[in-house]
This record gives sequence, C-alpha cells and structure tokens, in this order.
Amino acid sequence: MSKRSYSELISKDTASVSQILEHAEGLLKAAKALKTELETFHNTTEPNDQIISLLERHNKKIASAAQLLTQDETNITDQHKSESNKTRKLDDSNTISGNVSAALSIPSPVFLTRWTPQDIPGSSLPPLPPVLDPVLEQAALTHSGMTTKPTEMSYERLEWIGDAYLYLMSTSFIYQTFPNLGAGRCSQFRERLIKNETLSNYTVQYGINKRTKFPPEFDLHGRIGGSQASQNAKKKVLGDVFEAYVAAIILGDPEGLSRALPWLKSLWSAMLAHEIRGEYKSQASLIHDRSGRGEGNDEAQNAARQDLNPKVLLSQTVGTKGVKITYSDIGEPKKDKHSGKLPWYTVGVYFDGLGERNLKLGVGGALSKKEAGAIAARQALENKGLISRLQKKKEEAVKSVQLAESAKEEYDNWS
Repeated sequence: MSKRSYSELISKDTASVSQILEHAEGLLKAAKALKTELETFHNTTEPNDQIISLLERHNKKIASAAQLLTQDETNITDQHKSESNKTRKLDDSNTISGNVSAALSIPSPVFLTRWTPQDIPGSSLPPLPPVLDPVLEQAALTHSGMTTKPTEMSYERLEWIGDAYLYLMSTSFIYQTFPNLGAGRCSQFRERLIKNETLSNYTVQYGINKRTKFPPEFDLHGRIGGSQASQNAKKKVLGDVFEAYVAAIILGDPEGLSRALPWLKSLWSAMLAHEIRGEYKSQASLIHDRSGRGEGNDEAQNAARQDLNPKVLLSQTVGTKGVKITYSDIGEPKKDKHSGKLPWYTVGVYFDGLGERNLKLGVGGALSKKEAGAIAARQALENKGLISRLQKKKEEAVKSVQLAESAKEEYDNWS
C-alpha cells in the first residue's frame, strides 16, 4: 500500500486546482486583450487587414490558453473515473464481506456425528475440497503483507472465521465420540486437533503453502537485506492459512459446509485413531454385555447404564467375597508423546483371591491416573480367556459358600 500521507494528497489536489485557475486567468487575459484592441476599431464599418491581423495574433494566444484548460478537463475526468473505480471495488469488497457475514452456516447436528473406525483414512490424506469462489480462494492464499491496496483482500478475516468453525466442529466430534470423557481430557484432545503445529502440517502436506503469496521474509532463505521470520512465526502463519482455507471452502458456496465436514472428520480421525478405536471397542463390549443380560426390562437397562464405568463392570464380573481388586502405579510418570509436556501415567489392575495372588489383569496409560485405571480395567475385560477362568472360579466359590450355608442350615434344623 502507498505510504503517501493525507496532507500530500491534499497538496496534490490543491496544486491541480491552482493550475486550472492559472490557465483560466490566462484565457481571460488573452480575451480581454483582444477586446481592448478591437474597441479602437469601433467606428469601422467593415473588417480590414488590420482587424484580420489582430484576430490572427490574439486567437493564437486564446487557443493556446483554451487548449490548456481542455487538457485540465481531460486529466480531471480520468482521475475521477479512477477514483470511482476504486470506490466501486471497495464497495464490491464490502458487499462480498457483507454477504459472507450474512451467509455464515451453522453446522447441523445431523452432520456432527461421532467418529467410528471406518472414518479413519488409510495411509494417504483424504482429498482436499476445492474452494469454489475464486475471490475467496485468492484471499485465503494471500498474506496481508502482500496486499498493496486497501481494497485487496488477505486471509486475515477468513482465518478468524475458520478458527471458530474448527473450534466448534472439533468440540462436537469429541463430545459425540467420547461420552464418558472428562472436560479436561476433551480439551486436551481438541488442542491436539487445532494447535498450530497440527494445522501448519496440514498446510504443508496438502501443498497449500506453495500456492500462498507470502512476504519474502517467510521464504526459506529469508529476505535479502532483511530479517528471516522465526520458525514459530512461520508455523503460526501456516496454521492461519489452513484456517482461512477452511473458511473459504465453507463460505465459497451453499454446499461448502457439507463438503468440509466429512473431510475434516476423516482428517482429524487419523490424529485420534488410537483413542477412537479404543472407545469403539469399549462401546461394542458394553452393547454385547447388555444383550447378554437382556434389554427387555428396565432394571437390566439401568444396570447396563451404571456399568459404563469399566472399573465397576470388572468388579461385578469377577469380584466376590474374599476377592480384592487393586489399581497401582507402574513406574514413574513419563511425558505425553503428543504434547511433550504433560505427565503420562501408567496404571496396572491386580487380582487377589480365589487362589490367585497379585495377578495382573491389565495395564492402562493416560494423562490422569483415573483414566489410566479405567483403561486398565477395560483391557482386563477384553481378555476373554482370563475373565472366563476367573468367572469359573467365582462361580465355584459362590457354590461352595452356598453349599456350606445350606449344610449349616440343615444341621441347625436337625439339631
């Protein structure tokens, strides 16, 4: 953008008006001089050679002054047309922005369904949806430092909208998929999906960065004679570009949101693939267990809902009188591989009783001991062979107790 000041623009306009006045004054002087000399021939009835010579001499001066004024008129007209075009372009840009603001789509719950293992892509990324509006596409791929006029659009406003969409959609997918996950853990999942490192990687993997106009300092070699942008600054900008591109997809056509949702759902599922598969197995196991009890009566349904906690379900499955199930830390906490900062806890679940001593049933790891214990219990429940063996021991123990109580009751009645 030009850095001329307002006073400079005013000075230029003032000089133009002064020039026009000067030319007009010259025309008036030339015409007045002609009139003054013609008045000396007031009593002459017919034109003569002197009058003709007088007209030729003064008309040259008058024509020259008039030509200057004609040139002034042409210059002003051209400048006015140029300013009108600029205003119209700015108005058009504002109209686009206004339409975008008025046409913001709200994601429907119909599309924000939970993740399943089928959503997880293979080794390749899901196809990148195109931006169908060329104006928005150009804006999404233009850094503000590459604009030269106030009417030119950059990705800044689109990035702001895209950030909100990504925040809302990622939150909804996590909420729908992990119904028993605490709010803190949900926030950690969301952070993994929308942090700058994740989004900047998507920008590079899809090659969006190669299509984007960046200032020279964002180049690998930096700006000649200037400073090179830091890696964190580059990462931030690349993340912003991805957010802007998402917004351009959504706002570029009426079906933009319906095209962006399944793409992002598949893209993000790869980031949480392990957690999604674990949750899916857990839910499938609970459904199977409920069907085994029979869903026909309300009491069984209430029990199934209470058993959503894997620890409770494990205790009900293999626990009995004389059995102790404990959860203990395994080693010192490590660092979470995704954040590199948060502690990662490993917890084991152990079984004592029915002839078993300190039998390890399962192991779980998570960002909290509570969740790690739940994962350990879920792993234990998935070990069908081990659970079946302990259930048999439990049934035998219960029968032995029942026989003993029955024998005691008969003895008491006999005596």
